[in-house]
Amino acid sequence: MQPQLKRSELDHLAKFHSLDAQRVESMLQIAGARPSRAEGRHFLARCLRIAGVLSLAAGLVFFVAANWSDIAVFGRFALIQLVLVACGGAAIVSPPPAFVGRSALFLAFIATGALLALFGQTYQTGADVYELFLTWTLLGLPLVIVARWSVSAAAWVLVLNTALLLYCGWQPGGGLLWALLGSSRWQPEDIITGAAWLNLLLWFAAEWRRPDAVPDWVRRLLVTCAFLFATWAGVMSSVDDHFYAYGSEPHLSITPLAVLAAMAATVAWTFHRRDDIYPLAVVMGSFITVTLVWIVDAVDDPDEGVFLLLALYLIAVSTAGGRVLLILMRRWRTRVSA
Repeated sequence: MQPQLKRSELDHLAKFHSLDAQRVESMLQIAGARPSRAEGRHFLARCLRIAGVLSLAAGLVFFVAANWSDIAVFGRFALIQLVLVACGGAAIVSPPPAFVGRSALFLAFIATGALLALFGQTYQTGADVYELFLTWTLLGLPLVIVARWSVSAAAWVLVLNTALLLYCGWQPGGGLLWALLGSSRWQPEDIITGAAWLNLLLWFAAEWRRPDAVPDWVRRLLVTCAFLFATWAGVMSSVDDHFYAYGSEPHLSITPLAVLAAMAATVAWTFHRRDDIYPLAVVMGSFITVTLVWIVDAVDDPDEGVFLLLALYLIAVSTAGGRVLLILMRRWRTRVSA
C-alpha cells in the first residue's frame, strides 16, 4: 500500500534528506504524488462537466435575449420558470452532493437572476441595477446552501460583490439601501468600508466552518473582495474633494480606523490558524497601497525628494514583508506536516 503523504510533507522530506532531482522524482512516484493517466482523464472530464453546466447557464440567458422579439411575454416567463421547475425536480431526484443535483441547483440559481432581470426589463419597475443583484443574492442563497458546491458558492460571492460594487460605485441616490445608508452621516468611503467588512465577516464565518464546508479558493475569493473594497475605501479617505451625499459638509470619517481594524482582525485570525499565508499577503498589498496614498496626501507640496523616499519606502516594506511571508510559510508548512 502506498503511503498517503501530503505535498508539504514530501517537500519537507526531500529538503531534510537533501535529495537531488532524480531522487525527488523517484520519491514522488513511490508516494503516488504524480497523477496517473486515469486521474488526468478524470480531472479533464470533471472540468468539461463544469464547463458544460456553465454553458447551459449562459445559453439560457442568451437564448431569451436573442429571441426577445420572437417570444411573447408569457413565453419568456414560462421558459425560465419551466427551467426552474425542472432544476428543482432534478435536485430532488438526485440530491447533492451528486453532480446532477449540484448542477441543477446551480442552473436554478442562474435562472433566478435571469427571471429577475426579465421581470425588471418587461415591466420597467424602476429598480436600480444593484437592487436586482442584491435581490438575486438573497433569493439564491438557499439554493447555494443546499447545493454545497464551490462553484455555486463562488458564483454567489461574485453576484453579491457585483451588487456592492454597483451600489458603492454608482450611488444612484434611490432604493431601500440608499434610504438607510445614504444620509449625511455617511461618506461614500464609509459605505465602501461596510462592503469590505461584509465580505470579511463572511470570510470569518467560512473560516469558522472549515475545512469541509467552504473550499480554500472560495474563502480566498472572499478575503480578496474584502480587501479590494478596503483598499478602495482607504484610498478614498485620503482624497480631499469628496462627493458627499445630498451635498453634506465634510466631517470626520471612520474609514481609516475601520480599514486598519479589518487588517488587524485578519492578521490576528490568520496567526491563530497558522495554515494559510494568503490572507497575510492580501493584507500586506492593501496596507502598502493605502499607506502610500496616505503619505502622499499628508505631504503639502511633494517634490522629487518625497517621491524618492516613497520609492525607498515601497522597496523596503515590500522586501521586508515578502521575507516575513516566506519565513511564516515555511514554518507553517513544517507545523502542518509535523
